[in-house]
Amino acid sequence: MPVVAQSILISLVANAASFSLAAWVFDGFSVTIGWLIAAIALFTALTVVLRAVVTRAAPQFARVSAILGGLALTLVALFLTDLVVPEGFEIHGWVAWIGVPLIVWAAGVAYGGIDDQAPAETPGASPL
Repeated sequence: MPVVAQSILISLVANAASFSLAAWVFDGFSVTIGWLIAAIALFTALTVVLRAVVTRAAPQFARVSAILGGLALTLVALFLTDLVVPEGFEIHGWVAWIGVPLIVWAAGVAYGGIDDQAPAETPGASPL
């Protein structure tokens, strides 16, 4: 399997696990099985694109953006996913809007530790 395809597959699995865990933990986060796949695919694509844009726009801040900005990018990607995916993916309430991005971001950090073959945009950069 090509390295990029393997990296995307690992990212999809990590996002599926983090969405499922977040839905189990937070009453304000609901995702239906039918829309889970669409939400995971969209969120994964958004995180890849947003990370590439930020890394290219400000390479000197790649390390900071990977750590602190990664959380912000996760929040933006979740917000956009919530807007695009219809009723099957919803985040309600401030507790969920704080907790869900933290869980999804933490899974992204863990995914980065597992996916050591992922192509790096910038030396020292790590995933969301």
